[in-house]
Amino acid sequence: MAPRTTRRNILTAAGGLALLGTVGTRTATAGFTPGFVGTAPMLSDRLHPTMGTSDTNPTLVVYVNFLSEESQYFVQHNLEDIVREYVLTGDLNVELRFLSYQPDSLDSPLVGDDEGEARAARAAYGVWNVEPENFWTFFEFMFWNFTTETYTHDRLESCMDQAGVRNITKIANRAYEGRYNSLVRAATEDAVRYGISDVPRVRLLRDHKHGNYADILGWTQTRLDRVTRGSVEIHPLLPDTKYETPVYVIDSGKPGPTAFVVGGMHGEEPQGYIAAEHMTRFRPTGGKLVVIPYANRPAVDLAARYTEDGDLNRQFPTGSDPTSTLAQAIWDKLLEHDPDVVVDLHSSSGIYKHDGKVGQAIFPTRATPQNAVDACTFANDYYIEQSTYPSYYDFKCGNTLDGSRPLFVHKVYGDLHLPGYLVETTRKETHVEDAVMWGVALARDLLWRHDVLLG
Repeated sequence: MAPRTTRRNILTAAGGLALLGTVGTRTATAGFTPGFVGTAPMLSDRLHPTMGTSDTNPTLVVYVNFLSEESQYFVQHNLEDIVREYVLTGDLNVELRFLSYQPDSLDSPLVGDDEGEARAARAAYGVWNVEPENFWTFFEFMFWNFTTETYTHDRLESCMDQAGVRNITKIANRAYEGRYNSLVRAATEDAVRYGISDVPRVRLLRDHKHGNYADILGWTQTRLDRVTRGSVEIHPLLPDTKYETPVYVIDSGKPGPTAFVVGGMHGEEPQGYIAAEHMTRFRPTGGKLVVIPYANRPAVDLAARYTEDGDLNRQFPTGSDPTSTLAQAIWDKLLEHDPDVVVDLHSSSGIYKHDGKVGQAIFPTRATPQNAVDACTFANDYYIEQSTYPSYYDFKCGNTLDGSRPLFVHKVYGDLHLPGYLVETTRKETHVEDAVMWGVALARDLLWRHDVLLG
């Protein structure tokens, strides 16, 4: 059988490839031609850069560092193989994390001795956020024109220009003002959670392997076989009505707890429903995850708190039936799946114990208030960067919910005595990417505390 011809083969024959342990010698040129990685199909509606063909595919999470020579080798070799064998065939998505900091020291660079890689990671997130159609070309360009020199602002703008990125000034300004800090810091939190200490790494569910493992394709296939034993089903709630909205049922196919996550009770709170939508991409390693990301579809479509039907989150009285068609349907769906824990994702115009509003707080049911306290501490340690947000943006545990008010999570406790959490991020002078990342991180952490282990 004739060897497969790839861009890597051609460049190797021409003497343009640096192998593991040496610094790449190709210089950046405006004539860069992207290969398998740079031209991979993308799933743009994601917090983290993702390539793939379907939202329901299992996701391989990849951890790299722009200043890591081993990451360079991985991108030029094993990642190309993964893209060709699994992404292009529609079997697997690949999602990136830029691991910039030491897992045991959030402010210490993983590679190098300054903020250069984190600066590059923020710029990469800027490309993904503003111009996702050019992200994978930019990403591949960075590793085919690898350098161990620090990434200055000027160097990054030059790289973006030569990789064909258009909105360089807009992206650079956002990145330099720290707009994507929470997304970069998420990689360090991920690393701690999954026991990852180096790059490159690949992770499928909770299993991970060094990215330059010789049989990375075999390792991936074994894990993929295990993941695909589960299922992802999408059912309509109240089909053929104005309230119709998707319900995601993500079943691991293994025993374990069931989690029920809701977003979009209020249509003017995109941070809540976008975070809930991102929760649909997680895969439980046991049990089941049920998500209704856009609970109040009419209100979301209007970007309004409520519609002519009233405030959805005031229609769940304890001890009696919900008071609207939509509220009843949501409650019936919860009862159908008999969850062990419930999370309701919202956002507020202000900040709890600062301006009379409820943002930056978790309101737990009486069942498990300490979990909310611990989740707030976790979020403050990893996600609230003091150089960007004053200390009053720290998350706090709010009052406990006992069923005394007609709110969804109140009823969760009042009728069922279940652990439940009303999570409120803030819209006040925050970047939407930060608030969404906070909501996702808090929801995941709360679920982990109930043994809902997500990959």
